Amino acid sequence: MPGARKYIEVLIFVVVWMAAGWIFHLDANGYLLLGVPLVVLFQLFIGRRPLRNLWVRDATTFRLGSIGVVLAALLILAPGYDLFFVALPKKSWLVASWLLCAMAGGVFAAFALSRQRASAAREGLPSFVAALLIGIGITAVLAVARHHSIGFPFSKLAYLVKQFLIYFTACFAVEEVVFRGALDSHVYQPRSDRQASDSPWLSAIFVSALWGIWHLPTAPVSSAPAFAAVIPFVLIVHTLVGVPLSFCWRASGTLVLPAAAHALVDAYRNTVL
Repeated sequence: MPGARKYIEVLIFVVVWMAAGWIFHLDANGYLLLGVPLVVLFQLFIGRRPLRNLWVRDATTFRLGSIGVVLAALLILAPGYDLFFVALPKKSWLVASWLLCAMAGGVFAAFALSRQRASAAREGLPSFVAALLIGIGITAVLAVARHHSIGFPFSKLAYLVKQFLIYFTACFAVEEVVFRGALDSHVYQPRSDRQASDSPWLSAIFVSALWGIWHLPTAPVSSAPAFAAVIPFVLIVHTLVGVPLSFCWRASGTLVLPAAAHALVDAYRNTVL
């Protein structure tokens, strides 16, 4: 069955990525960076779709235009600052490479922003809000469990904004571009008659569950019982957040809203935890 084959292809892709993470003992940054060539290969040779469709589902050309160039210049500022004034002086080469990817992501984010239709953004807004509230709610519960405050002082607002800007651009080069831009698009392909090639819920749950277990090679656990305990945690958390992210991507037509939700949750996490 063509539909089943697509699910198997996505599963194999994630398993290969995870296996490489374990075999080569990659840290979080190295593990993320490995996804850059992998998703390019997947999109071109398995998905057989142009790279531009990783950021804009139905884009027929990749062109920034004058507004896009200005947006790109602004979006690369935050990761560029950390690259040249933090990572490179410390000779943190993996971090520097990740930030370089985030700068490239700024260009792709500008492309998606310039192609985002207001009507489509409104359609994706409910899913965006759902993903954001669920993600922040889970983070708040974790903060309370670790005896942290769920709020933060005004002095940390600049830190949160900077974290958001860096993660937002990074999402267009790693993680969101993979699990929503490539994999979700592969297993869920709407037809011209407005019916989908497969169940929208099944495909969203499948991709989101894979997104959860994909985190296991970099999970900070040191024992078998702890590892066993983290499996249901990542499955539940990432399925709860990932399903609305998939619907947001499908409705809005670009990675703008999914990346923004993902980046806001991560920025909040780094601020309060």
